[in-house]
Amino acid sequence: MRVRRLLKLYHFSSRCVKRLHSIAVQLFLLFFVSILLPVLIGGYISYLKSARMIEEQVSNVASLTIKQVRDNMNFIFKSIDNTSMRLVSNKTIHEALQAKNITNDYESIQLNTEAKEFIMSLIMNMPEIMDIFILDIHKQNSVVSSSFVIDPWQTEWYRKVVQADGSAVWFGLSNTSYVKGSDMGIPVFGMGRMVKDVDTGKPLGVLFIEVRGKILTDTLDDLQFGQTGYTYLVDRDNRYTYHREPQLFGHLSDLTLPASTEVMRVQGKDMMVVPSELNNGWRVAGIVPVSELVASSVEIRDLTNWIALASAIVAIIMGYYVAYKIGRPLESLTRLMKRSEAGDLTVRSPIVGKNEIGQLARSFNKMIKQIDVLIGRIAEEENEKKKAEIRALRYQINPHFLYNTLNSIRWMAKLQRTEDVANAITTLVHLLEASLERSGPMVPLGEELSLLQKYMVIQQYRYNNDIALRIDCPPHLKQISIPRMLLQPIVENAIFHGIAPKEECGSISVSVHAEGKDAVIVIADDGIGIPQEKLPHLLSGNSGQRASGMTRIGLAHVHQTLQLYYGPSYGAQVSSTEGKGTVVRLVVPMREEEEGYVQSAAGR
Repeated sequence: MRVRRLLKLYHFSSRCVKRLHSIAVQLFLLFFVSILLPVLIGGYISYLKSARMIEEQVSNVASLTIKQVRDNMNFIFKSIDNTSMRLVSNKTIHEALQAKNITNDYESIQLNTEAKEFIMSLIMNMPEIMDIFILDIHKQNSVVSSSFVIDPWQTEWYRKVVQADGSAVWFGLSNTSYVKGSDMGIPVFGMGRMVKDVDTGKPLGVLFIEVRGKILTDTLDDLQFGQTGYTYLVDRDNRYTYHREPQLFGHLSDLTLPASTEVMRVQGKDMMVVPSELNNGWRVAGIVPVSELVASSVEIRDLTNWIALASAIVAIIMGYYVAYKIGRPLESLTRLMKRSEAGDLTVRSPIVGKNEIGQLARSFNKMIKQIDVLIGRIAEEENEKKKAEIRALRYQINPHFLYNTLNSIRWMAKLQRTEDVANAITTLVHLLEASLERSGPMVPLGEELSLLQKYMVIQQYRYNNDIALRIDCPPHLKQISIPRMLLQPIVENAIFHGIAPKEECGSISVSVHAEGKDAVIVIADDGIGIPQEKLPHLLSGNSGQRASGMTRIGLAHVHQTLQLYYGPSYGAQVSSTEGKGTVVRLVVPMREEEEGYVQSAAGR
């Protein structure tokens, strides 16, 4: 009985497994999960839209409130400005400041009294005005409503009003009187304007109206946006002319107000800044915390969060299943493809499933195996091709070297220098033996430099030791491998086309130093140099003309040899100055033993 149950369970499980092997079942499960996504997206979009609508509504209310504040402030400032215009255009005040046609002190006192009475009448009609001062620029006939402690002519506000030359200058809230220089116990603000002669425009004095700050604070203190929002005023220099914290009066604001409503970072929080400009140049700004703007959408947010949480649980369960059955095999195949793309053709997929992904894995393994075979063939053919190219280059260089050397020996023979001819031929034998590549195409740099010194023996016989060769190579760099006969063509060109034409003594220097993982070989001569217009063609081999100094005959071959061995990032660089000499710079990798003959296109 128990065995039957086990058999039934086994058959049932087998059928389930077979069904699960079908890609159709897996896609159905994936499709089922995708049904839940619109619910989540719809809930999230609904929350965002409702939050945005609430934010826009609150923002509009805040903007309207700021506009009302702006209109109230403009009305207050306009009233004070109108009062100042009445004062600066009053005939009695002009006469009191100018003191024209005054014959005695009694007339002067009488005229000043009339001016004061006019000022006091304005103060009585406008209780928000605390004091009005009209200062004679000559300090003789000032008209003031009360006494002062400090010298107002030496104050900063006096200087600014004079510089404004008749325009109104506004001064923000301060607990210290601008004119008296003492603590008033209440905040005050002021406005100043130059008084000028109506006929001549000549400055007569300076008007300053000091106003109780209560007219501003009563309006702005009670204005609050949300629980922590606030309002402030700044002048043209972005200094606080009003703030809910009186200690900030006159201080520079850290926030640069935008041109229009904008969400900005203020004191580490996202704030909606609602600015507006007043007629007197000041700016009023409402600061509204963004978190309070969307406070009404908390319920929608909470509901969306619960839906998102439930959906996340379902998504985790279904996503794990899909990832295990479909995602993981596909990711494994993707990784193997990337490795094969990078050149690793030994990868094989271990997936042996019976569904479509298993078939795909087997096809991938078969394809990689075939590509590996084809790449091997191509690499071998490419290697042989580059070997042939390098041999062709050397076959072009060697006859050129042999021609120049035999020509030198011929000249010594004509001059009957038999001993020099014998020594030169002996040295030539050593050079020809070195070029036979019995030990391979690569030689240590130290051996190449030794062959270079032997070659110079022949050239010194010809030129009567008028050419000096200096070699500077650190011992540890002499072990790196370079292509055989790499430096001789460059030195040969330096002699025949750089130093010989100037018909005087010359020198060639060969220096070697390390730069990172590369070695740099610099060959410099003090010959006649190469014209600048011919330099670009030396390495490309596109110019049919010969260049002075180190010519392209050997340079192009050396450059091509280095690039065939090591790749396009290596090669030769030539710089020259006519009349001073030429410098050739060779860059090779620092390798003591060359791993392969050439670098193939297949990276083998």
